[in-house]
Amino acid sequence: MTFRFYVLFALCIYVLADDSNSGITCSFCKAGLATVTATIQSNPDLQGQLGDSISVGCDQVPNELQRKACRLTLDDNFGLFFKNFLQQPGTSVEDFCKNMGYC
Repeated sequence: MTFRFYVLFALCIYVLADDSNSGITCSFCKAGLATVTATIQSNPDLQGQLGDSISVGCDQVPNELQRKACRLTLDDNFGLFFKNFLQQPGTSVEDFCKNMGYC
């Protein structure tokens, strides 16, 4: 319990010391998105689950063969898609938080 208090206290100090003058919400946005991104990148099982969830969108492809190819591609290669997505311009943590109006 004491450890949690110190972690929370340290996080609050970090947020208050943020020199970007953008407030707590910007810092929390950046920290949250960075954590989510790192968690997805480091967890192959989670990548598989996300790939399965996203591949449901393939059901809207009218051609059956293309629909199956879409599902297989997303199911098996979500990690690669996610990595390539993060390398595109405008997909950094800072960009997302700014576009959402937190920074």
